[in-house]
This record gives sequence, structure tokens and C-alpha cells, in this order.
Amino acid sequence: MTTLTHSDEIAAVAPGSRSRFRLPVARRSSGEELAISGQVVRGRSPGASLLLIANVHGDAIFGAEAVNTALARLDPEQLAGSVIGVPVANPVAFESGTRATGQGWNTDMNNMNRVFPGTRQGWVTQKMAAVISEEIIPHIDAMIDYHCAGDTSINYTLVNSDRTPEQKRIFDFTRLMGTDFVFVHDVDPFAGTIDQYVKSLGKLSIVAEQGGNVMPEGFAALTQTRIDNFLKGLGIIDGVPELPEKQLLMRERVLIRADHGGLCYPSVGIEGLSAVVDGGTLLSRIVDAHTGDTLQEIRAPYEKSAILQTRPGFSRVNPGEYMYIIADAGSGEWIAAPEQWRLEV
Repeated sequence: MTTLTHSDEIAAVAPGSRSRFRLPVARRSSGEELAISGQVVRGRSPGASLLLIANVHGDAIFGAEAVNTALARLDPEQLAGSVIGVPVANPVAFESGTRATGQGWNTDMNNMNRVFPGTRQGWVTQKMAAVISEEIIPHIDAMIDYHCAGDTSINYTLVNSDRTPEQKRIFDFTRLMGTDFVFVHDVDPFAGTIDQYVKSLGKLSIVAEQGGNVMPEGFAALTQTRIDNFLKGLGIIDGVPELPEKQLLMRERVLIRADHGGLCYPSVGIEGLSAVVDGGTLLSRIVDAHTGDTLQEIRAPYEKSAILQTRPGFSRVNPGEYMYIIADAGSGEWIAAPEQWRLEV
């Protein structure tokens, strides 16, 4: 398999074939060549192009597994269109296992998902974002952007508003993920995300809040089924998406962080992910590792609390770390599966 080093070579991948690419970013002071790596799987027939990308945050390792598995499963002879995969969008953050780029002593320590489209004249994080923006995104029609974390588990679909015709088009695309829970922001709360940038170009995009180091049995296989849903919706492969009969759409949520550092003892395990629990249910305790005293009890905040993100296992936490994302199921709306799932790009 050939290895490509420039955007023009990505565009020139022959029908019915696959090629790896390694796009240079900068020479590090260690002498290593920092690069963004991935793969192009070009179908025998023309069609839409889907980008699978993960590890914009370096601790989101489940996404790398999802992207690599999907690429290995694809047969270019059976595709109408292309799939581009970037399992590790931020190699520096992946190496240090951190959300931001590196640990600060030899990098800028920026959050890569706040600097898109980046700039070649900026910090290393901005340079990596610029390579993706300039050399990969021009070749795609749609994107699945995977996000999760190491010590938390997450499973829902995040949509940034659904009011304008273009937002509703994006909303229809995101529903192909087929999660039980869908959360909609009325206003996009962040600037500089890769999702926001791709949408600004008129392309389809979803923030796939999926994965973690501990997930329910069968979740890896379910992830591949969900990728197939998007491939079917875009006409890249044949078939009908596997979607739930209904989904719970919610607009109110809270992000619960750790007030103190210490040891986290969950009371609700991985079985609580994508479940609705009663208000006041004890989710976990944070205990002082030095004294054994309980510093914080985290309880379900809404009368009917939908768990979008959870702490499924015993772990160490620091003050301010993400613990849970809980949505208000009581004010949610059940929506039926879409009748029209084929998408135009």
C-alpha cells in the first residue's frame, strides 16, 4: 500500500483502491517529523465522501479503535464513493494521553477543538488543525467526529441547534447515529471546533459522543453498525439503516464536575449509561484518599435524569474534572424514526 504525502495525492487515489497518507506538520525539536496520518478507501464507483476522525482530544482513544476497525472492514470494490479515516487527529495529545496538546513543557497545551481552521503560522496545535483543514476537509462531503474520554463513558448524539433549514438538514444527518438520546443546544456554546468549521463550509457533520475505556458489552459492534448507517444514508454502501423506533430529544442538561480531588466510588456502573434514573439517585462519591472522608456525593439532578455520560469505574479524580452529563428526560420529547433517511450532499 502506498503512502501519500500531499493533498493532491489524496484526490488522485484510484477507484477501487486504498492508500495511506502521512501529511507533514512540522519538525519537532527532538528531530521527529510530526505528521497527520490516515487512510483513503476509494470506491469503484463515484459518490459521496465521508471523513471518520478521532482524537482531536488525545484521551479519546475509543474513536481511534472505531475508525481503524471501520477502515479495515471496507471493501473498495463495493463502495460508491470514498471513506477517509484519521484515527489520531492530534498525535501530540494522544502521546501524552491528555485532552489538550501535550503537558505544556514542550508544546502550547491548547485545546485543538477550539482553534479550527488553524494556521500554518501558529502554535503546533494550530498547525495540526491547519493541515486537516487545508489538506483533508476539502475532499469530503460529510464527517463523523468522535469524542469521549478515558475515565468516563459516553453515548449520545449532540446537535448544535435545529431551527434553520440548514440546521434541520444537519439534524437529519445526525439521527443516523441511532442513539436512544439526542441533545440539542439552542446556541452553539463553543468556537473553533472542527464540527463548526466543517458545517461552515456547507458540509454535513456530527459530533459523535461515543465511547470510553469501559463500555457495555457489544458496544464496539454497535459502533460499526452506526457507521454503516451513515454509509447507507450517503449512498456509499447499499442497505437500510438500523434505527430505533423512537429517540428521546432533550434540550436541558447539566455537566457535573468534581468539586474536589480524590478517589471516585461509583454507585451506578456502566449499566446506567443511556438509562433514566430517578432524581436524587446516588451516582458516585468522591473520597479523600488521605483520610477516607467523603468529600462529595453526586446525585441525579432532575426528577427524571437521563445519563449521557457517566463515571463507570473506580478512579482518581482532580478538582474540576468531568464526571457526568445528565439531561432532563422529563422535559424531553419522543420523536419517531425518520421516514426519509437518504441524504443529498
